[in-house]
Amino acid sequence: MASGQLGCGLLMTFSSLLGSLLADVPQALGAIFVDPEGEAVDWVARAGDPYGLKIEGAYHSIFLRHLHSVSAASGCGGIASVVLAGSRLVTLTQVLPDGYHVVLVVDREASQAQALNCLRSSARAFAEQLG
Repeated sequence: MASGQLGCGLLMTFSSLLGSLLADVPQALGAIFVDPEGEAVDWVARAGDPYGLKIEGAYHSIFLRHLHSVSAASGCGGIASVVLAGSRLVTLTQVLPDGYHVVLVVDREASQAQALNCLRSSARAFAEQLG
């Protein structure tokens, strides 16, 4: 399992949380923790170059900004999570405090309910670390 470069003890915790998330979702291909600017803070992947995962995280930052704008304008309330299902992969994004978010990429055959449940559980731990 490949992981992002870690520079301090706090980030090690994020790496551990991402690793646990991948362990809890067997069909997960990777997970990334993203800052409010769309930059990768840390990531884990089952294999391969993390470039695609970093791009996915950055695009989800853009999606979330637009969704938050639409949600605010329509009075729907805040966005908590987003699920995008493609023909091969599903990406699940969980919003965290202060503009951070976690993106989980899973195989299309994975249980989306299980993946989202695990992502939400992991997000609570991320939020504790951010707080």
